[in-house]
Amino acid sequence: MRIFMTGATGYIGSAVAAELRERGHEVAALARPDSETRALRDRGVVIVSGDLGDLPSLGATLDGNDAFIHIAQAQSADKAALDRGAVDAFTSRDGFFLYTSGVWVVGNTGDNVVDEQSPIDPLPLVAWRRPHEELVLRSGKHAVLRPGCVYGGKQSLLADWFAAADQDQPIRIVGDGKNRWSMVHLEELAELYALIVEQRVAGMLHGTDDTRESLQLCAETLSDTIEYTPADEARAAMGAFVDALLVDQQVASDATREKAGWTPRRTFTNSVDAQWAEWRKARG
Repeated sequence: MRIFMTGATGYIGSAVAAELRERGHEVAALARPDSETRALRDRGVVIVSGDLGDLPSLGATLDGNDAFIHIAQAQSADKAALDRGAVDAFTSRDGFFLYTSGVWVVGNTGDNVVDEQSPIDPLPLVAWRRPHEELVLRSGKHAVLRPGCVYGGKQSLLADWFAAADQDQPIRIVGDGKNRWSMVHLEELAELYALIVEQRVAGMLHGTDDTRESLQLCAETLSDTIEYTPADEARAAMGAFVDALLVDQQVASDATREKAGWTPRRTFTNSVDAQWAEWRKARG
């Protein structure tokens, strides 16, 4: 397949691009001129210079692709508008489109386990994603993927945990640590992206594994020393992002697993040794 993607230089996107190339697909990736793209080029990924704002002008480049994967997210104040522009650019074409959302759109679930069709209550931080999901799903032929909090490799959201534990420093958690995050390992998520695109699995999809432990129990697999920061104190420094750190949710992916033939085998707690090896390797 010929696949065009955004976000290929990022944590998730680089793993997806590598997976697609390993499976024999032709991959073109949008990347800013100042991005580090050597690893992608070495894998045979064709680099298209530009950013999300350039997508409406890339008609000839986008035409002829069999599928589009949108992973990139701008960090600027106009990120919602740029994301909407990407949605419009990709849904207006004939190829299959896979849009990346996230489990924070689901909101807090507490002790309830929710699935792909459950009602949602998005965190304010990502509420703008919900109408974009609806636009993607409207045609009935495209897909929305909500990945869990991703771990593995060089780490992302949990990189500070590994860095602290490696230096015998306390792991810091916002809140009391009793909340649960829906998670997924980077490599297994990359496999899911590939399976969805190859089979053109349409509809609402969840990319989550069976991690159900609290943040406290997850952290205790790395270190005996944990420090807890009160939410109000953290909010003064982090703003609305604190809501994401405090989210308590259990997001199931049973329907996605059946439709895509995807079987995640890792959880955060059963793969800690492998994660340490991946983290150290990524650090060089």
